[in-house]
Amino acid sequence: METDKIKEWDQFYLNKNAFGDSYKELKAFLEDIKEKKNLLDLGSGQGRNALMADALGFEVTAVDLSKVGIDQTVATSNNRVKGIVADIFDYNIDQNYQVILLDAVIHCQFEDLDNESLLFDRIEKSLVNYGYVLLITHQWNMREQHLKSLFKKDYPNLEYQFNHHIAHRYLPPHETEEHVMEMSMMCFQKKKS
Repeated sequence: METDKIKEWDQFYLNKNAFGDSYKELKAFLEDIKEKKNLLDLGSGQGRNALMADALGFEVTAVDLSKVGIDQTVATSNNRVKGIVADIFDYNIDQNYQVILLDAVIHCQFEDLDNESLLFDRIEKSLVNYGYVLLITHQWNMREQHLKSLFKKDYPNLEYQFNHHIAHRYLPPHETEEHVMEMSMMCFQKKKS
């Protein structure tokens, strides 16, 4: 990724809790997992989801290209969250995970499709049997339909489970009014191999 883009994210993450708290819908889903093992948060930013998963009892690895975001995550977790500074599209997933989370990093734009497909290949291989892929995207029906079709065609071992709407409320840095981001949380579960 371009150095300028990394600097922009590093600068943005100097603002505390820039995107607000974790999604309550995500927390409820993770709470319902009986035996919590490990979770990989790809594109973790400042770690709002990684920190929440850590508090629920998951062993968490957070990956982001922003060193500022990763440093904040690791420090806030008192070093319980393993932080890795890397571009998620180049990151080699080196172990199997119960949950792999991608929050607002999959865009389904033409210029992103090849990189996203290569990432999904690695994700499928890195999930344990009955593990979950959670894709949180900005809500757009075409994107959701594309992902469902893509997974059905190219990743038949990852079965579609649900798609929940999220109205995420947060106060952006340097703003005085709350914003609402319309998001979708899609869940796919790996069948036993």
